[in-house]
Amino acid sequence: MVTRRTMLQWGAATGAGLLVPLAYRQGRALAQSRSGRFFGYQPFTQPLFIPPVLTALTNQDGNRLSPAPGAYPRGRGQTSGRPAAPTGNCDDVTHGIAPEFGHCPEWNRFNSGFSPGNTHEQEFELVTEETTQRFVPGGPDTPVFAYRDATKASGSGRTPGPTIVAEYLAPVVVRNCNELRRDRSGVNTTHHDVETSIHLHGSHAPAHADGYPDFYVLAGEARDYFYPNIAPKVTDPGTLMAPVCGGEFDTTWIPSTLWYHDHAMDITGFNVSRGLAGFYLVFDDRQRELADRGVIPRIGATDAFGGPLDIGLALIDQRFNADGTLFYDFLDHNGRLGDVFTVNGVVQPKHKVERRKYRFRFLNASNARIYEIRLSTRRKMCIIGTDSWLLPRAIEVESFQLAQGQRHDVIIDFRDAPDEVFVENILVQTDGRGAEEIDPNKERDLLLKFEVSGTNSSEPRCVDGTVIRGFAGIDPGGQFSFHRKEEIVGTRRLRADRSLGAWTINNRFFNPRRADAVPVLGRGAERWIFENGGGGWWHPVHTHLEGFQIKTVNGKPPRRERRFNSDLVSLEGGFVAEVFVKWRTFSGPFVFHCHAVEHEDMRMMGVNDPTPAQGDASGVIDATGPLDGETRINSDVSGVVPDCIELEEERRIYFDEVGDLETVENRGVGFPECKFDNGLRGNRS
Repeated sequence: MVTRRTMLQWGAATGAGLLVPLAYRQGRALAQSRSGRFFGYQPFTQPLFIPPVLTALTNQDGNRLSPAPGAYPRGRGQTSGRPAAPTGNCDDVTHGIAPEFGHCPEWNRFNSGFSPGNTHEQEFELVTEETTQRFVPGGPDTPVFAYRDATKASGSGRTPGPTIVAEYLAPVVVRNCNELRRDRSGVNTTHHDVETSIHLHGSHAPAHADGYPDFYVLAGEARDYFYPNIAPKVTDPGTLMAPVCGGEFDTTWIPSTLWYHDHAMDITGFNVSRGLAGFYLVFDDRQRELADRGVIPRIGATDAFGGPLDIGLALIDQRFNADGTLFYDFLDHNGRLGDVFTVNGVVQPKHKVERRKYRFRFLNASNARIYEIRLSTRRKMCIIGTDSWLLPRAIEVESFQLAQGQRHDVIIDFRDAPDEVFVENILVQTDGRGAEEIDPNKERDLLLKFEVSGTNSSEPRCVDGTVIRGFAGIDPGGQFSFHRKEEIVGTRRLRADRSLGAWTINNRFFNPRRADAVPVLGRGAERWIFENGGGGWWHPVHTHLEGFQIKTVNGKPPRRERRFNSDLVSLEGGFVAEVFVKWRTFSGPFVFHCHAVEHEDMRMMGVNDPTPAQGDASGVIDATGPLDGETRINSDVSGVVPDCIELEEERRIYFDEVGDLETVENRGVGFPECKFDNGLRGNRS
C-alpha cells in the first residue's frame, strides 16, 4: 500500500519524484496546442454551461430532510440522537449538527427561536458521486467527481456542481451523502473508498461545518453542514470583545460570493482536480437596493436569450490522458498545471449576450494556475467585489489577477462592444511553481467568447467610484469599515518553508491535532505577517472562519481592488504580506494554508483555534487551547465515534495509512483513541 508518508520520503529522496508507482501515474499526458484543439474540437463552438440552482427542500412551513437535522435516529443517549458509529448508510447521518450551535435568535431573521430540528430556514441535499462528463462534443466520456442535486437522477452530476443560493441571516443545512464507494456500481475508477470534506470557502460558520481536513464524510455516509449565513459581531471598542449573541453584526463582512469545494486531508488536490467545486451565493438587502437602482442586474433576471444576467464562471485548466481520462501525478508537488482551458467544465465555450450589463463572478478553481484576466477589446471592467465580499465602491480595471481560490465580482458592460469579445488570460506560466510575468503581447490564452448582439440598453453604467457597500460615516447607508491599528492586540509571523521535498509553515508540517495559533476569541484585531520563504514557488495563503484586510505586500499597498476584504493573499517568491484580522463568534479548530492545493496536501497548513478567554485576557494574545495532541477533553460533540476504527486496514481511507486520524477527543470530530506522538518531526517547535 502506497502511503502519503512514503510519498513524502520519495519526494525527499528523488526530488523530481522518479520512483512513481504505476498505480499513481495515470497514463500518458496528452499535449495540446495553444489553439485549444482537443480531440478534434474547434474552440468556441459549444455553449457555456451554467450550473443550475440547487433545489431547496424546505421553507418556513416544512422540513423535508429525513432524519431531520439535529434529530437523528441512532442515538447514544444524547439529546440530539447522534449515531453510535459509521454505518455505511447515508440515511443514518453519521455526522450531525453540533448541539451547541443555533442559540442566538438574531441569527435567523425569519424564525423566533431554535430547537432541535428547527435550527435553520432552508435545507439542501448534495450527493458526491463519480460519473462521466463529455468536455467536448464527440470526445470521450471522462470520469469526474461531481456534486449532484439529490433530487436529480443518479449519475447526472457534473462539474461545477449546482449553485447554492442563500439569504443573509437565513441559516441553512446542507446534507452531503458521499457515494464515492469502492463497491459502487457504474463509474468507479479508483475502486476504493474516497473520503471527502466540504469547505465553504469564505464562510463565517462553526468549526464542525467548516470542512476541517479530517472532519470527513466517509464513503457511504452523510454529514450535515450548518451554515448560519451571518456576518461576525462588531467588537466592543471599550472591551475589544465581540459578543456571540446580542450586539450588532459587522456589515463590512456581509458575505456575497462564496464557493464550496473538497478539503479532505492530503487528497484535496486530487479530489478538486476531478471536479469537486461549486458556487454558493448569498443575497442581502443591499444587493436588492443596488438592483433597484440599476447598479447590478436584478436578482434572478434573464436576458432575451433566456440566460441569467448574474453568471458564475469557474476557471479550471485541465490535463488529460490520451484516452480522455483526467491526468494526475501524486508526486508532482509543484502543483497540477493543465494545458486545456475550461470554463464551467466546458473547453473554451461561447455565450450569447445582449448589449447591456452583466454580473460575472470569476472564480479561479484551478489547482496551480494563476490568471490575469483581460477582455480582448481592452475595455475596462467594473469590479464590485473581491473574494466573498462586496467593495465599498466600484473599481474599474483593464485586467485583474486571480490566484487559486480567489474570486472577483465584476460588471461587464457590452454596450458599444463589437460582435465578438473574448476573455483572455495574459499571465505567462509554464509549470506549477507559479506565474512568470504579465505579457500584454503574449500569445493569448483565450478562455471564453461572448457573442454580442442587440441594441444598447439605457441602464446606468458602473464606473470607478460607484457606491456598492459604501463607506460607513461617508456614504449614505455606508456599511464598510477598516480594521484600525489601535485595535491590534498582537502580531503573528507565519513563514512558508520547504523541507523533505514538501512544505511547512514555520518549519512545521501540518498536524490536525496541534494548534499553531490560539487567539482569544473576539478580542480585538491581530496583525498576521505572511512570508514566502522563496525558492520561486508562489503561495496563495487562505484563512478559514474570517477574512482579512491586506495592508502591505512587500511594504507597499496591494493592487487597488485588494485593499479591502480578502480571504486569500497571493505571495510570489520571497514576498511578505501584512494583514489585519479579527477572530470572532466561533471557537476552532480552523485552518490556514496555501491554496496551491498540492502544497496544502503536502503539509503547508496550520491550525488556528480561536478559544474563549479564561478570566481576564487583557494583555494576552493566546488563550489556553486544547489542541496540544495529548490533552484529553470532553468528547460529547457531534460526529465522534466511540472507538479508533482501523479505517486504512478496512480500506475506508483513500491513499492513507492509520496514524493520520489522531483525534481531538471531545471536540466533535475525528476518531478517538488513535496513537499520537507529539515528539515527531513537524510537531516540535
